[in-house]
Amino acid sequence: MSLARRTVLGAALSACAAPALAQVVTDSAPAATDPAAWTAYETRLRARLDDIGGGRADPATGRAMLDLTNRIRRDAGSPPVIWHDELAASALAHAGDLAQRSYVEHLSPEGFDPSHRLWLLGRTTIGSPSENIAYHRGPPTSAGQMLQRLKGSTGHWKNLLRPTHTHAGYAFVTRGERYWLVGLYARPLAALSEPLPFRAQGPAIRRALTSLSSEHRPRLAIPQGSRLGKVAGAPPVMQITALRPADDGRYDIVGGPIFIAAEAG
Repeated sequence: MSLARRTVLGAALSACAAPALAQVVTDSAPAATDPAAWTAYETRLRARLDDIGGGRADPATGRAMLDLTNRIRRDAGSPPVIWHDELAASALAHAGDLAQRSYVEHLSPEGFDPSHRLWLLGRTTIGSPSENIAYHRGPPTSAGQMLQRLKGSTGHWKNLLRPTHTHAGYAFVTRGERYWLVGLYARPLAALSEPLPFRAQGPAIRRALTSLSSEHRPRLAIPQGSRLGKVAGAPPVMQITALRPADDGRYDIVGGPIFIAAEAG
């Protein structure tokens, strides 16, 4: 599916953004030769973890959403999902960004999608998430009420119940009479043995690659969803990737941490 462009908040009391599946938009993100754009967005996301976009995070409601999700998944015959800190951090950063810039969308104004956010903030996870977003404006709301908003959307409900998901993370942010719920779901392929720095040099990159099983065929590539751009030499924005066997005998390329290739000092 393709992700719609930015939707500015209107006077509606509630809304759900069209659900984002575990894939990225082709060439939507800045070029791999534009490290300033990637660095600026990574900096923005980390700032939203601290200031929550001028809003307030409610971790208890986020955890309650996981409990409700697993209760519904059990009734639907899907296995439970486990809380994942890197998914939760990515959800919180985006919820804070939505609150600060007053919009409801999976794709940021700069062209970054849910997978890019996980790959920028999650420094160990090899995997790509599906994302649900629900928004409410008006009287105080609860986890159960936000869940009902997701239930009203077929795509969101499929995301929540998808049996292949193994992990999830939620963030619930309030700002005045506005409420944002962001949920991320994934089936991580693997995890690096140690966090890869956002600005990574050769030794750290080699340790990241060698910490993954050879069966996953780890390698370096430009970030999925970006384009190469004009470059003389190696592009400065890179990504750890690995391969997951698909049911049809082929392989899916699974993304991991995005980093800026830093020169040795």
